[in-house]
Amino acid sequence: MRYLLFMMVGNFILAQPDSIVKVFSTDLMRTNVLTGKPKESISKRDAHFRAVYYPSGELKRIEFVPANWDKGRRKKPKSTSKLKLYYQQWNPKKQELLKGITKKEARGIPHYRATLDEKGLVQNVDYFNRHNKVMWTFHMHWDDEDKSSKYDIEFYSSRNLSELNHEMFAPDLSTIRPGWKARYHYNPTGNTRSVHVMDAFDDLYYYYEFQYGENELRSKYYRADSTLVGSHTVRFDANKNPMRITYYNENGIMKNAIGYEYPDDAEMVVSQYNNRGEIIERRIIPKKEMN
Repeated sequence: MRYLLFMMVGNFILAQPDSIVKVFSTDLMRTNVLTGKPKESISKRDAHFRAVYYPSGELKRIEFVPANWDKGRRKKPKSTSKLKLYYQQWNPKKQELLKGITKKEARGIPHYRATLDEKGLVQNVDYFNRHNKVMWTFHMHWDDEDKSSKYDIEFYSSRNLSELNHEMFAPDLSTIRPGWKARYHYNPTGNTRSVHVMDAFDDLYYYYEFQYGENELRSKYYRADSTLVGSHTVRFDANKNPMRITYYNENGIMKNAIGYEYPDDAEMVVSQYNNRGEIIERRIIPKKEMN
């Protein structure tokens, strides 16, 4: 009887599959495999990820499967650690890459090139302008549980962070030089809580801290020695568009402000305010200039 039971258990174990296969869309990079829901089926015309798991549920490997129309043009890599994919959109807070394209389709348009490791996690994301020149690179930081609360942006030319994001950064303290990087720390809700600007040797030059309220952002900026340089507040409308940015000096006294109005979809009105809240300049920006 014991022999028969052993044979039955042995046959059951041998009959179990040595791997479980799930397929995922390429629209989402990190969440698709780690926490996302797999697809029941994917058309052969669509590129997708093929995730292979051990019977225990542990991830064994991730394979990129090109679409039928793409086979032969894109060589399947032998190692996913060298897998590079191209996208039109990238959200580093959510580790999401959207609107996948081929390398050929990326020519002549701004795009992102993502490098994935063997787990399918995004390691680096390069941003290219329409002239195919890399402008900056996102470097992700993952812990042992494949979770992330920070990322770096490495810059390859002199820039001003306030020109890239005037809501978070101020012209008073936002210079970037080639080789410098901005390290973004964000909370579980995806909001950035601080940004530290460092050179290639990780020497700190200045940093920002952020606080969030209902339809409002407050930004404070400090030099490396923690000296407060100034602050500003941003008020948003119901559509998350900035309505007014008010700048303050290190003593909390208003310096100036910028107001934004959206009378219709075709234009935006920008108003400059002095330290008394009086409008000193107003201009209309046509929609084509905003793009």
